[in-house]
Amino acid sequence: MTSKINRKKSRKLLYQEIYASTFCELDLNEFYNSFFDEVFTFERDEDYLAEMNKIIRYYEWFFIYIIKKYSPRFDFDRMSIVNIIPIYIALAEMFYLTEEIPAKVSVNEAVEVAKVYWDDSAKKIVNWVLNKVLHEHEELDKLKNDYTNTNNYSIFKWK
Repeated sequence: MTSKINRKKSRKLLYQEIYASTFCELDLNEFYNSFFDEVFTFERDEDYLAEMNKIIRYYEWFFIYIIKKYSPRFDFDRMSIVNIIPIYIALAEMFYLTEEIPAKVSVNEAVEVAKVYWDDSAKKIVNWVLNKVLHEHEELDKLKNDYTNTNNYSIFKWK
C-alpha cells in the first residue's frame, strides 16, 4: 500500500504531540516512532508539523490573548487543555503558517479535532472563539506582530 501525506491526520498527530508536550519534554523521534511502528499508512507532513510546532510555542502569548479576549465567559486558567490546543492550531494556521490555508478551513478543522478528542462542549468553545476571530481577522492580523507578551503563562511544561 502506498503512503501519502495526509494533512488531516498530520493535524491530529500535531494535537497529540502538543497535548503530550503539556506534561513533559518530548523526544519527537521517540514520540513519532511510538505512533508509526507499522500502525499508520500515511506519511507525516514533516514540514507542516515542524513549522506549526515552532509557531505555537513562539506565538503562544498572542494565542492566549485572543482566547481571553474572545471567551470572556470561560476562565482561560481553568479552561481544559483539550479545548485550548485546537484553537492554538487554528490560530497558528490563520496568522503565521507560511502555507496559506483559508481561515474557514482552519476553523472547521479545529472544530473537527475538538470533536475527536473531547465532547460537544469543546466543539462549542472552539467554534465560539474561532468564529469571533474570523469576524475580526483583519484587525488581529495587524496586531499579531506588535502585540507584546504581558503574560508568562504557558500550557507547556517546557519551552
